[in-house]
Amino acid sequence: MNMNRALEVIKSRVSLGNQRLEEVQERLSDAEQQIRKQNRRIGELEKTILKEFQRRDQWEKRAAEIQYLAQGRPIWSIKCPAPDSELRYHGGKYGDYAYCLTIRRQLELMGYYAYVDCYEDWDCPVEADVVLVIRGVHEYHPDRRSTKTCYVLWMVSHPELITCEELERYDLVLVDSKSYAEKLQQQVSVPVRPFYVLTDTEMFYRSEKNNLTPKYNRVFIGNTRGVLRNCVRWCNDNQIEVDVWGAEWEKFYPDSMYVHLHGQIEYHQISEVYRNSRFVINDHYPEMIETEMMNNRFPEVLLSGIPMVCDWAESFERNYGDMVLFYRNEEEFVQCMKEMEERYDELRANVMKNQDKLKEEFDFRRGIERMKALIDDISQ
Repeated sequence: MNMNRALEVIKSRVSLGNQRLEEVQERLSDAEQQIRKQNRRIGELEKTILKEFQRRDQWEKRAAEIQYLAQGRPIWSIKCPAPDSELRYHGGKYGDYAYCLTIRRQLELMGYYAYVDCYEDWDCPVEADVVLVIRGVHEYHPDRRSTKTCYVLWMVSHPELITCEELERYDLVLVDSKSYAEKLQQQVSVPVRPFYVLTDTEMFYRSEKNNLTPKYNRVFIGNTRGVLRNCVRWCNDNQIEVDVWGAEWEKFYPDSMYVHLHGQIEYHQISEVYRNSRFVINDHYPEMIETEMMNNRFPEVLLSGIPMVCDWAESFERNYGDMVLFYRNEEEFVQCMKEMEERYDELRANVMKNQDKLKEEFDFRRGIERMKALIDDISQ
């Protein structure tokens, strides 16, 4: 019985005033909405369950398929922390996926067969020669039934989630921080080596032409993470204009005079924004700053030929202090904005001068070659 028919029955059998009848009508309307929502959720759950069954069916065939495609080449399995979703293609949401595709491309150029597993497929059993786990928020358990596989953990974020017990499961641990790698090595028996984030230098490169007349002055690219990130909040509070790309900023700054929103951005579009910017503002998770772990934005900006304002870590300033201005609080942040205007030409000249050094440190091809050498070293 639909809502209108139910109301007619109630009205014919019970003497109700108009106000009371409206209350009943409102409650019935709410109930119908809840039923529709529940039906939608049930439908979504059915699709998820069906997709998971289909995924598990594919697992049974995938191991043989990968061996066939590899044609005798060594196999690398790259465990990506992004979920298996259409959103994985969007840098504004899951830049990890684009990052893992770059790793795969570099490995294939070196003669390996490489494939990327999103989080839901991490446990698909494949006899890989190397399993490289990009550690985000998810924990991975190496399958030690495979005796020939070398398991490598690359810590690039969320150090607060990782325990020594987890590290001991691996054959090699790579850490995006020299000081933190040294600290961890004192606590575990597995080899721990410093290994910084890498950058696709075919995507992130300098352009003299674009920076002569930059389209944007100050730029920040990043999602809200559900909070008011300090660097954007400080711009708004101190009347400093900034162009922002990322998800969910509209709920914080729907009509700000100083925070100019451009919506989400795909990963392959980020480099063009950098090259059309005067300088970029960067920040890290607090736990990353405490352990001196560098986010991928740091080298991507510098390799685009752009100076940067970034939250402070001792090793960051020691190694890149001639190209980057650092802040620890709101007062220092505002001072960085002023200093950038005064020293801009000097800082940008230093960025351009250090391009060869930056490529040596962060270029993907050279980095993957160093990674392979570290793996070979522990395998001997």
